[in-house]
Amino acid sequence: MWICLILHPSPHRGPLGLLKYRMVQLPSPRRFCCLTHTHFTLVFPSLSSEMYPFTVFAVLLVLPSFLSATPVIERAATGVDFINPAANGGSWLDKSAGLGEPLNVVISAQSSPQVLNLDGFLQYAQAIGFDKECLGLHIGNPQTANLGDGRGDVNETEVLRQSFGIPGIGTCVESLTGGNHFRVFPQAGTGALFLAVSKEQDAEDSHNIVADGYNIGRDLLVASAIGKKTHFDVETFKLTTYNTVLTNLTGLIAPGSDGVNHGIAQDGVIKLLTVTIE
Repeated sequence: MWICLILHPSPHRGPLGLLKYRMVQLPSPRRFCCLTHTHFTLVFPSLSSEMYPFTVFAVLLVLPSFLSATPVIERAATGVDFINPAANGGSWLDKSAGLGEPLNVVISAQSSPQVLNLDGFLQYAQAIGFDKECLGLHIGNPQTANLGDGRGDVNETEVLRQSFGIPGIGTCVESLTGGNHFRVFPQAGTGALFLAVSKEQDAEDSHNIVADGYNIGRDLLVASAIGKKTHFDVETFKLTTYNTVLTNLTGLIAPGSDGVNHGIAQDGVIKLLTVTIE
């Protein structure tokens, strides 16, 4: 006999991030699997009822590290930089307040695979002057985008902000005084990363986009990225060197402000960045 432990994540996470569990006996073993976004199932050999609490406690000790592991964006074998979203029912504008912000930078699927997973891309972003949001806090609803990859509208995976060269708290400066930031949308099937980049005003002005902010934000990011940049990982004591090559793409999105949030025009140029680790 085997035991199925079903864990229910709590919307108000406690120390272990779990609300409750229940056990079900099974006649045969099964592999553990994620049933839905609200359940996690683990199967292990049946023990005496007296051992249940100890078994559950042991599982809960190791489970948080498993659940908190950064997901990897699967990248299928491909010979292209990305798939044009507009060719498959998608758009080069994300969705925001009934309009959209341009997906004006693409990290090519031909980049080093380590750059195209969430941990690796964060390290690259840190190398070019961006980091996670201030204290890990995000205000406002996530924006969505349809990248023409068959998934329809999907939420941004993260928002990264200019760090001003100050580790840990630099993005708090950006949140207060304004600066550059971008939203990340991975494309399924290729692994390419679509970025909605813009320069915004300070908190007092509700982080509205500055005049010509889509072009300015995009160009500032590109200027900080092209060429060779390095990142030192303090946890692994590893130094990584990135080489970024720029390609300008036109004809994918029409210039102007049609459908663009805040009515701010953009010039119709998409910046394609191919990032290789040396």
